[in-house]
Amino acid sequence: MEQPVSGVPSAADGEQVLLAELRARLQARGKVPVLPAGWQHQSAMLAAEGFEYGGDFIVANLDPQGRVLQMVLVDVCGHGVTAVPVALQFAGALQSLITVVRPADLLGAANAYLLRQPSDESFATAVHVEVDLRSGRYRIRSAGHPPALRWNATGEGWDIDNARGTALGVSETPEVHRSVGRLAPGEALLFYTDGVVESRSADIGDGIDWLRDTAREAVQDTWDGAARRIIDLVERGEDDRAVLILQRS
Repeated sequence: MEQPVSGVPSAADGEQVLLAELRARLQARGKVPVLPAGWQHQSAMLAAEGFEYGGDFIVANLDPQGRVLQMVLVDVCGHGVTAVPVALQFAGALQSLITVVRPADLLGAANAYLLRQPSDESFATAVHVEVDLRSGRYRIRSAGHPPALRWNATGEGWDIDNARGTALGVSETPEVHRSVGRLAPGEALLFYTDGVVESRSADIGDGIDWLRDTAREAVQDTWDGAARRIIDLVERGEDDRAVLILQRS
């Protein structure tokens, strides 16, 4: 029987290299603009086991006046060969949409884009936050995404936001939940993908309780690096996990 030539890459190796390149391009799209004084953001991601890259990504935009910040955290359903190309194309579409579509219509436009895709697996959960950086007022719009957390200035911990909704790319009229609020100095918002709080051994409620406790400990001494400290305590699985924090100092 003919033996494979040592050192010659296999087709599987080539596929993994391609997925790694696509994932690098996806993460490169997730740069958040430099924010004005008094505002900080940070994010961290835990890659899936092996090369089964998932479709978590961030898209952000700051208006030319430096006043209104928009950020979208997306989790494309699926992983590996199917999720990464879909996520990369979707990220490109969102980058274009976020600059030309009214914030209130962004998730609806994203849903319409996914419905036009030929793949039956083109659906995703997403959370969109729009913040007036002068007043601190914000709007959260969620389409099937786990609830955001809010750190209050009293230091009592992370409160659970009520915006949930249904996934994008499933229905022509997705259910998008909205919430509003105002970040005072010392407060923050935390967004994450479902892999952070869901596992086969625990339901999402227990996972959110774990995240609230973990995130509280992560910011006790300093906010710097809190997203990384949180993600370092999350177990790897078959999907990427992502954490995004926006803080008003």
